[in-house]
This record gives sequence, C-alpha cells and structure tokens, in this order.
Amino acid sequence: MNTVALLCTRGFADLLSLGRQNRPDPYARHVGPSPWTKALPEAWRLEVSGRIDAHGKEVEVLDLSGLAAQLKQLPQTPSAVAVSLLFSSLNPAHELAVQKALAGLLPGVPVVCSHTLAGDAHWGEFEWTVAAVAKAGVPSPQPEVSVTQDFPPLPPLAYTLETLCNAMQAELVEKAVSSVVREAMDCAAAVFLPDGRMMAQARSLPLLLGSLTPAIAGILEHFAVKDMRSDDVFLSNDPWSGGTHFPDVVLLQPVILQGRVRALAACILHHQDVGGLSPGSVPTQAQSSYQEGLRIPPQHWIRQGVAEPGLTRLLLANSRRPDNLQGDLAAQRACLQLGVEQLGALIEHHGEQGERFEAEVEELWQLTEQATRAALSRAPDGRYEFSDALDGDGLTEDPVTLKVVLEKQHNHLRIDLRGCSDQTQGPVNASRGAVSASVTFFARMLAPQAPSNGACTQPIELLTRPGSVVDPLPGAAVNARTNLVKLLANALLGAWAQAAPQDQPAPNAGVAVVLSLSGECAGRSWVLTEIIASAAGGAPWGPGGSGVSTDVGNARNTPAQSIEAQAPIRVESLALRHGSGGKGLHDGGCGVVRRYRLLEGAGQISYRGERHQTQAQGAAGGAPGKSGCAYIERGDGRIEALGAKQCAHWQAGDVLVMETAGAGGWGLPTGAPSSMVSPPTT
Repeated sequence: MNTVALLCTRGFADLLSLGRQNRPDPYARHVGPSPWTKALPEAWRLEVSGRIDAHGKEVEVLDLSGLAAQLKQLPQTPSAVAVSLLFSSLNPAHELAVQKALAGLLPGVPVVCSHTLAGDAHWGEFEWTVAAVAKAGVPSPQPEVSVTQDFPPLPPLAYTLETLCNAMQAELVEKAVSSVVREAMDCAAAVFLPDGRMMAQARSLPLLLGSLTPAIAGILEHFAVKDMRSDDVFLSNDPWSGGTHFPDVVLLQPVILQGRVRALAACILHHQDVGGLSPGSVPTQAQSSYQEGLRIPPQHWIRQGVAEPGLTRLLLANSRRPDNLQGDLAAQRACLQLGVEQLGALIEHHGEQGERFEAEVEELWQLTEQATRAALSRAPDGRYEFSDALDGDGLTEDPVTLKVVLEKQHNHLRIDLRGCSDQTQGPVNASRGAVSASVTFFARMLAPQAPSNGACTQPIELLTRPGSVVDPLPGAAVNARTNLVKLLANALLGAWAQAAPQDQPAPNAGVAVVLSLSGECAGRSWVLTEIIASAAGGAPWGPGGSGVSTDVGNARNTPAQSIEAQAPIRVESLALRHGSGGKGLHDGGCGVVRRYRLLEGAGQISYRGERHQTQAQGAAGGAPGKSGCAYIERGDGRIEALGAKQCAHWQAGDVLVMETAGAGGWGLPTGAPSSMVSPPTT
C-alpha cells in the first residue's frame, strides 16, 4: 500500500497519471488506466503555488500557506514525501523552502527533492517526478501487457529487424532539432524490400508508419531501383504520390551490396514549417493545397552522398524556420545511414549473397499474412457498418460524414469507404496514403503478435471514391488529415466490434489536438507544435485509459518545461478532465485540460481539434463520452470560444484553454458483474 506523498507545482497533480500520453504497445487492442492511479493515488498528491521559469528566475512567489491543511487531508502520515517543482534543477530555492517547511510539519519524515537527483538532458517534469517518487520509495509501475497465447515464437529475424528499426527511430528522435520530433516523437522509421514491401517497422507511431508504404511506392514509381547507387537519397512529401500532408517529409535510401539493391531504408518526419498560410503549415482556413506549403513530388535529392544544392535552397527558402528544417533533415539522414549500415551488415551476416536473408524475410511475410487471415476467419461472415462525423471542415461546421462498410467473407475483408462525404473545401481531406494508416492500423490489430510487416494488409481490399474526403483530387486542402484518419480508425474498429462484440472496446475519443503556436517576442519569432491526446474507450474487461493517445496516434506530449524554454508561454495546467468519460459498467477514459498563458508579445494560434459537436459512442449500453471544447480567456475578462478547427490571434495576458473529449463507456452502469469477461489473448 502506498504511503508516499507527492508535492508538485499547482496545476500538475495529474502529471503521473498523464505520463507522456504515449503507450508501450501501439497495437494493443485496449488501453487501460495508467498504473500510476494505483501506485500513487490522487489522495497522496499535493500542490503548491509558485513558479520558477525556464531561466531559473522566480516569477511567482512560493505560497505555503495551505500546506499544513493539505497534509492533514492525507490518508495517514506519509512514510516519505517526494517534492518535484518545475525548473528546480535550474533553481532549487522553492524546493529547499518546501523541504524546510515539511521538516517542521512532518518531523522525522524523509523528504526527497528532485533537484538533488541526477537527470538526463531530455527529461521533462514527468521524468523528474518519476525519479523523485522512486527515490522516496515508489518504483515505476509496469503497464499491463496483454498475454499472448497459442501463437508460436517468432523467428529470431523478426526481433532483429524490429530492433534495427527501433534504433533508427531512436536516432531520429535523438538528432532532431524540433520539439515536435525530439519530444513528441512525431516521426517513424521502417525498412523495405526492393519491391516496396515493408519488411519491418519501429514500434512507434501508427499514423506515420501506416503511411510509409504508399509513400515509398510513390517514390519507386518515379525512380527505378536498378538505377539507384550507394548514398543516394530520395525525398517526397506529395499527398498524391502516396504522402500525407506537406509537413511529413519522407526520405528513402537504398542498401546496396555487391552492386545490387538488397533493401531500402526509409523514414518520415513531421517538419515544423514548410510554408503556407500560417506558421506550422497547418492552416485551418486553407481551401486548397496551394495554401498549405511547399508540395514536393518524388525527388532525387542526394546523389552518391552529395545533396543537390538547388533543391536544398528551395526547401529552406520556403520555411519560416529553415534552421529547424535543416536540422531535422540532417536527423533523417543520420537515421537512414544507421539503417543502411546495420541492415547491410545483417544481410551480409546471413551469407549466400543475401539469398538466405531474403528467404527468411519471405517466411516472416507469410507468417503475418496467415495470422491475419486466421483472425478474419474466426469472425462470422457478414456486412458490418459504422458511421461517424467530423465537426466540419474548418470553414463551416457542417458535419463531414465517415461511413465504413466491412464485408467479411472467410479470410478476406473488403473495406468500402465510398459512402464517405465528398471532399471538402476545408483541410480535413485525407489522401489515400493517409487513409492507409487507418487501414494498416486496423489490420495490425487483427493479429498484433505476428511479425510487424506489410503483409497484414494482404487479405484486405480497400474501396474509395475519387473526389471524396478519403480520396481527394489533387489540389484539395489536406493539412488537417489527422482528424479524419483518427475517426476513421475508430469507425473501422466500431464496425468490427459488431462482428466480435466481446473482443472490442467502446470507441476511443478519436481526438488528437494538433496545436501550432507562433509569435514575435523581443525581436525574434518562435514556432512550436504540440500534440494533445484524449482518451480510450471502456472495454468488456475494464475501464479505458485517460489522457492517453489511442488508435493511429502515439505521439508523446511536450513537457511544460520544454514549451516554456522555447516560447514566452506559461503552462498553467496539465490535468485530467475528470468526469468527461462515458459512464458504463466500465467507464470510458477522460480527456485532458491544458491552460497556456502568453506572457509577452502577440502571436497566432492554429487549433485543430475534434468532438466539439459530436461524442464518442458508447458500446453495449454504455454512455457516450463528453464533447470537447477550446476557448481563449482574454486579458480583459472576455471568453472567446474556438471552433473545432480555427486560427486565432492572442496577446500577452490571454490564456488558451483546451478540454479534449472523453471516450465511450462499455456496458450498462447497472450491469451484473457476471457480464464481465477477460481480455482477449490473441
């Protein structure tokens, strides 16, 4: 039983439960509550007012007037107290003052302050807090992992390839310049066969991983593999050549042995700015792709190690942050180089001029296809439908319908999206390459224990209608495609739940707020992008997780300490939105609340949210989750509501508040305990 208390900065009591919002297994069928809710319950978490800023300066006086009263509310006298206040590693004055006060209020009780601990340069407030509570006696709890049964051990090559891809992913994150990559991990890496089939991928972000295969196919349509040379690098961000939206730039490099291409290393990274109407290149008011930034069809960027200078200058000239763009491109090159070296060594290690390697990869491909077909075979044949809708397209609030029809027969599945709305004038359209992320995620969830390669989509046929919101014509605005892709993934799962109702959770909230903030301060410009999660649906076997990234999303949140170091912003709250999850036998998870105060100058907000007008549906009698909202508290006291997709201006003293939606509940709240089932094991 926990008896350790945590004392943190006001507005951050939910920090442990929120974590970094990503999940360890992006293809787990269900995301449950954070293990921290039991390891260090809310009753043991205290807050104090007072702030140190990113320069180590006191900007709000510490207030300990209510500390004694808070300590009396604890379940019992704590065995230890962990103190973790923002930026204490830069200036420990507030933590030292708290420690002194606790010595008088709780004589003899050990106090651990975060500033006394050794930390990593990349740590944010979550990591500092985890270290402090661990030192105080609460080790980090392990997340629940689904038990896998009746699936044979995978060949060693499957683990080796995934480890290689994870190393490429880590190189991307480590070498990146932009916080949206370095902190949020909005990037992905994978390796392919020369024919464009994905043979392995990192265990990271399904939204980008699922889009890599069509993007690589688009590059290979323009550049023949047989003509590729060592140290060549190809580049594209074109949604109509398999890409997603303009900030997501794909690089590809061949692995050449004995003069022949044996494999391909690839990565995709969300760049901070590639032009367009608004900083961050995600303008919610865009009416065509020509307003969204620089479109780059497949290009031969680097020839045998030498970058084409004209193309490089063109890329940098179209970005508001050319330094970030150049640095993140360098991170992508480092990722590819690592992949090429390690994959080349792996192929050579197999001997026989790589033929044994190719044979083993084909074996992995067959294992994945067979496992996916077996999963389909276990469900009853039939036609299953599910509908949802976007809160408008950014220009109007008219619902944008997503209609999914699944036609399952034996071990084959047809996904029919032809009933989705016509393409919109606003930017919520999703290219076929972006839509493939939803389809691939769904396919991977059918047999998540199989080797992680592209064969999972072999039993699936996708039907779309050109000119629709899921297959827009060239020139359509697409920068807000994340909203559609997430709701589509949930719709696929919702339709499939009709085939296997006892194996599927209620719908997730289906929201990942993409927030771009920019401005001018003291003669310099700044731009940052933040990705904010919502919640997971309740399941037949347990409640849904709160403040967690779900379905195709798995980006991390950006620490308040990182945000405040980049921009004149004070993060006043990172909290759970208690009560927003749908009620049920097993409740849906709750969304989150973010409060950002602009301290100096003026700036622009590009807010891309969802579920302002709709709700995540419940399942088996469970209630829907609550809708979300966003608004600006102006310095003069006015409250200005924001639409689900909107650009706005703010100035010093204004506070941006975001409340993300809750997820659906599962089962009637008054349902009998006998209706509970165990989680699926396959």
